[in-house]
Amino acid sequence: MSNLYAKRFKMMLEADEDLSLERDAMEASLDDGTNPAEFDANIDSMKQAQSEIDDALSKRNQEIVNELQGWLNEIQTFLKILNSEDSTSMQSRLANAEADTIFDKMKQSQQTKISRVASDLASLEQAFLGFMAQTKNPKYKYV
Repeated sequence: MSNLYAKRFKMMLEADEDLSLERDAMEASLDDGTNPAEFDANIDSMKQAQSEIDDALSKRNQEIVNELQGWLNEIQTFLKILNSEDSTSMQSRLANAEADTIFDKMKQSQQTKISRVASDLASLEQAFLGFMAQTKNPKYKYV
């Protein structure tokens, strides 16, 4: 077992040497007067930049979620107008239409269409709710 660890340790040391050789080769390829330190990566500024990007994406994602919630609210409102137990919904008004009125004439042909539209709209609402549920999952944070 110790032989396996010794080989692994030796490989890691050689990899470190390769990095210094790469740095030497890079410095040798630079034009005269070029400071090699200018090519060093500043990890702190990279982390800060990534943090700013994450914040911007998170803010934009929240705006999108708010817009989606607005759409869902509008869909729910319109579903209540189309087809609900409320006596003022289109479906209820047509189902309880007085005889010989325009609503009575509409009832026969339009109730099926209203039901179909309400069903499709409810399906769309459920799909949107599914996407809304994904926004709470960290896996989809920036999607």
